[in-house]
Amino acid sequence: MHGNGHARRIRSWRAEQGLSLVELLIAAAMLSLLMALAGPALAEWLGNQRLIALNNALAGDLQRARGEAARMRRPVVLCTRGADLSCSGQTAWETGWLVFEDPNGDRDCTDADNDARCDLDDGRLLRVQPALPTGVTLRKTGTPADRMRFTVTGSAAFFNHRYTFCDHRGESVARGLILANTGRIRLAGSTDTLTCP
Repeated sequence: MHGNGHARRIRSWRAEQGLSLVELLIAAAMLSLLMALAGPALAEWLGNQRLIALNNALAGDLQRARGEAARMRRPVVLCTRGADLSCSGQTAWETGWLVFEDPNGDRDCTDADNDARCDLDDGRLLRVQPALPTGVTLRKTGTPADRMRFTVTGSAAFFNHRYTFCDHRGESVARGLILANTGRIRLAGSTDTLTCP
């Protein structure tokens, strides 16, 4: 019995003291090793998820624009967003985009009074996408490169259009959408060429 009480006192004393310096150094070394191994993979995964989420947001906005055009029997436009709630005319989509009804067909919208309506033709402002995260680019191929118009039937004029999201890792991880002139939207696949700026 005497030995059993002594062992309890040693365990109790050990619990009060915490970890030794050697144990802390070993734990820190193991944590550093795990972070060194998992850090790059985690950063890669987070970068991929960010591009996928942005690609999905744009796909949703394109689908909404197409559906609204057909439902309301009015043209609907997506355009690059300027500093205010207006179309910027820039081919770089990093500043975000606007989705709006275009009753007068001028493919332009300015909402200076922030009432969710285009000032010149009273078209509804359907969506405002904020600026993309720093380091992410979005480009559109097809004419014009700064906007996209859906007709009253939900089709897109002219030829297929391609939207490409990129980051510092380049084309190997780029995500994109293909918009057919019929208005059908699909994710870019491995056979589609995506070009980063």
